[in-house]
Amino acid sequence: MEKGITVLQVIMPIFAAIALGMLARRKALLTPQEVRGFQQYVMKFGLPCVVFQSCLTADLGAEALSSMALVLPAVLLSTLWAFRARKKRFPYHNLPMLFAAQETGMLGIPLFVILFGAEQAYRMGVLDLTQAVTAYPVIALLSADTGENPAPGEILKKVLTSPLLLMSLLGLALNVTGVSQWLLDIGVRGILTESTGFLAQPISAIMIFSVGYNFSLEKHCRGEVLKISTLHFGMFALFGLLIQAGLCLIPQVDPLTRWVTALYCLLPASYLAPGLGRGDQDYAVASGVCSILTVVCLLGFCVMAAMVA
Repeated sequence: MEKGITVLQVIMPIFAAIALGMLARRKALLTPQEVRGFQQYVMKFGLPCVVFQSCLTADLGAEALSSMALVLPAVLLSTLWAFRARKKRFPYHNLPMLFAAQETGMLGIPLFVILFGAEQAYRMGVLDLTQAVTAYPVIALLSADTGENPAPGEILKKVLTSPLLLMSLLGLALNVTGVSQWLLDIGVRGILTESTGFLAQPISAIMIFSVGYNFSLEKHCRGEVLKISTLHFGMFALFGLLIQAGLCLIPQVDPLTRWVTALYCLLPASYLAPGLGRGDQDYAVASGVCSILTVVCLLGFCVMAAMVA
């Protein structure tokens, strides 16, 4: 009974936020522009603060490197498969972006924070940096010669100068150079961590609310959406099993390394994918895939929450 209540304490706020998001869209309580404003706060201020604080205070070591080394081959393989499948089976311009990156920023970090606290967000943050090896080149390739879309250089500049990436790198730099420890020794690091923690408080609720608000699955492309979603889920489920097997070969693995890699493989495809399409069909299919995979991820997250509890 006590365990069940503990699980409900974790998952009920998530489903409440999703339901409120869906209600807000159905009743037109908020406009899409207002919801995007919330999302912009999260991406430009909230999440960068979470990752900065976590990277600043993290005990970095072999655990982070091992998870990065195991995740990178997975996203490389899935990306190569997607480019091949685009030519033969699924002729959607933005298909590779659905397999080149998981949605670590908007969803992965908030979910991991819910389970393990903001101080552990760096574990998902380093995986976000890892998948940049595949994500950034794919963004450049897909954004080239797409009519109204920006030039590849503009897209890359926007991604590389994103507050999330810059604050991650800043936190890591201060950590590995010893500046973080020096700030702690003189008693001022708490000012940074308390300030960033305060700014980051609403991110989980906002992002889960946005997931509910933006949920979509159009009828005319539902079959293709289900096929691609099944392939994505099956592929990353296999990767997840292989990664867990690989971690068994590493002595004294921190349980949180297992949890972060498992959650990473459960995440939906990058929410950037719809915007990299060349037409309405590309957008509709990618949006549907992201929606389906988000629902699957949240159901899997409930199982994770029960196991953690």
